[in-house]
Amino acid sequence: MNASRMTAVVLLALLPALAAAQEADVRAQLLARGLSPELTGQVAAIAAEAAARGVPTGPLADKAIEGWSKHVPDARILGAVQALSARLGDAREAVRAAGLASPPGEVVAAAAEAMGRGIGQAQIGEVVRAARTPAAAAPGLNVAAALVAEGLASEQAVAVVVDALRAGRPIAQMLDLPSVARAMQAQGMTPADVGREMMRGDGPHQRPRPGRGMGVRPPDVPPGPVRPRNPRDGGGMHRPPRRP
Repeated sequence: MNASRMTAVVLLALLPALAAAQEADVRAQLLARGLSPELTGQVAAIAAEAAARGVPTGPLADKAIEGWSKHVPDARILGAVQALSARLGDAREAVRAAGLASPPGEVVAAAAEAMGRGIGQAQIGEVVRAARTPAAAAPGLNVAAALVAEGLASEQAVAVVVDALRAGRPIAQMLDLPSVARAMQAQGMTPADVGREMMRGDGPHQRPRPGRGMGVRPPDVPPGPVRPRNPRDGGGMHRPPRRP
């Protein structure tokens, strides 16, 4: 038996104990946040079933707490938690199909969020395969979902993220992409135009941050004319001195 198969067997053996521990953790979280014992028990049961399938339970607890804080009826909270559990299961399968046999919970949660934004399972796989490490897959999926939220088509959003991941761009730079898209739309571009512009040439990963290019002026720089600097000064641009 090779090492990977042995690891899988051990995980399967430990899964019931892990599921029970996660159920207890969810129950404790919900009671601590003030949810009724009846609702807590129902959500914890959904979490236990999800944990037995290898699905992360943290997002389920968060969804229940969110609904409770907004005074959503219990029946609707349970429906939302159950729907999220199913989507997390689909997301886990999509990530596994892309090559991550035991995907981290944060990657599964990010994939579920992306799927909730209309990104398909095949597109989830594109992002996961483009990521050089599992740690890069989760932010990549989150950025794709955020770009869709900014109005980009899912195909464009995924293509932009895949391009950035394959180029090995820093995660912090990739996380700027939704704000870049927002700034470009603030200049009058449509979401479709933003997507096309981001996919053009070398890709959006080389774009400056909002306020440092793209015609967006930082708030701490006053407007005014600029004139060429004397070539003997090294070229470039500078502002003329103010008149006394």
